[in-house]
Amino acid sequence: MSLSLIGRTIGESVTLKLNQTFAILKEKGEPVIHLGGGEPKSKAPIDAITAIAAHLNTGEVRYAPVDGSIDMKKAIIRYTLAHYGRQVEPGNVIASSGAKQALMVALQAILDPQDEVIFPSPYWVSYTEMVKLCGAIPVPVVPEDGTFTPTMNDITQNVTSYTKAIIINSPNNPSGAIYPDSFIKDIVEFCELKGIYLIMDDIYHLLTFNGKKAANPYNYVKDHSENSKLIIINGVSKAYAMTGFRIGWAIGNKKLIFAMANIQGHQTSGPSILLQKAAIGAINGVQSSIESLRSTL
Repeated sequence: MSLSLIGRTIGESVTLKLNQTFAILKEKGEPVIHLGGGEPKSKAPIDAITAIAAHLNTGEVRYAPVDGSIDMKKAIIRYTLAHYGRQVEPGNVIASSGAKQALMVALQAILDPQDEVIFPSPYWVSYTEMVKLCGAIPVPVVPEDGTFTPTMNDITQNVTSYTKAIIINSPNNPSGAIYPDSFIKDIVEFCELKGIYLIMDDIYHLLTFNGKKAANPYNYVKDHSENSKLIIINGVSKAYAMTGFRIGWAIGNKKLIFAMANIQGHQTSGPSILLQKAAIGAINGVQSSIESLRSTL
């Protein structure tokens, strides 16, 4: 059988493989602790459930705009203002079928073959394969001091003329490390200076404990124009325990978001309108579910 280069070289999702293995062992009654996919154990917010049920009862489950419904974008804009203190416009927002798709489409919109993407190690296992799917080169960076927290020197000594983007995931999957505000400040300023895309994978940014908070990259941005290369990736999967709803989003400059929408339109035609209704319910509803989730972890 003849397969493409991608078909021959892209590995399976290690996270999903672990999920499958756990399910098999659990079915057999084995005493196993699951350390695979990030799957919050609390239930989805009641506001999400009632919102999706109300729309389902209308029977009007149709196509949605490729980059997300107006109400979905309004909810994301509200979320961004509430948690980042940043007012963005609808043209800066794209809703996707999960934060994973938002990240994948962002990479497809910015990467050319042989471009390099840097990210600290340990890292979410999909980063390497997603970069490879774009024909680009993943560059994992292991902190020299042996900790889970990178330094700017760790990053900068791996930057080359081929470096197109840096991905920062804090709180980090899988280590749980929260990178210092000083590091986020430095990486934001460095990427602006060098014209490198900075992708902040913030899917866990609300799941912090003991009074700690993830740094807000917008606090350190100097370029607030549509030339900014800062991309924020987020979604409802973790903070709202809605992993199966598959709604995520990206915030970026309008030209980038437009390109991402074009790509997404040929992939999935946009996220499910039904699941967007649930995400809107969660974001606009009572936020006590987030504290409830923290207490169950």
